[in-house]
Amino acid sequence: MTTQAPPQQPSDAVWTIPNIISMFRIVLIVVFVVMLATERDGWAITALALAGFSDFFDGYLARRWNQVTKLGRVLDPTADRMLTIAVVLGLGLRGIVPWWLVGLLFARDLVVGVALLWARGKHVEAPQVTAVGKWATGLLYFFLPLSYLAVVAFESATWLHSFAIIGATFCAILYWASGIGYVRDVRKRAASLPERSEAPYTGTTEGSLR
Repeated sequence: MTTQAPPQQPSDAVWTIPNIISMFRIVLIVVFVVMLATERDGWAITALALAGFSDFFDGYLARRWNQVTKLGRVLDPTADRMLTIAVVLGLGLRGIVPWWLVGLLFARDLVVGVALLWARGKHVEAPQVTAVGKWATGLLYFFLPLSYLAVVAFESATWLHSFAIIGATFCAILYWASGIGYVRDVRKRAASLPERSEAPYTGTTEGSLR
């Protein structure tokens, strides 16, 4: 029988390549916001594409090269949330996505955020990222930029923008489904803990809750 390798323990290293990529993603988010606000759409789309690619690349390299770090476990989800907020709010302000969709996505993150704070107070570990959450976030990063591209590059193809908004709405439903799953998971494990448990909190938001 094959013995499964133990999970990697995060190190205290700071200047690893995955961490540098995560830092670079934060810089790209700032560039995207500035370019979007000044309607330099070609540069904004380029910065967004690079930021989206780096979201996959840093985590992959961290696992591949055994460079999982404590800083990375904070930096990566922080950059993810910043990117989501920047894209959704920026496109809302430009009138590219409807405000009800912006509210739907932000409300989900608020619910999950409150659940995580409650879990921390109960010494409950943060739930693991689910396949539904990963698919929802990944597809959002496809349909939201597509809605942007449809408006600035293919103005006559109104069907493409409609398709992107319908796709993003479907993703928002998946996004909520994953969020409800995280909340239920936290409540279930909190209920199973002994009353007044003194067990230290060891939760992590590695990879962010998607």
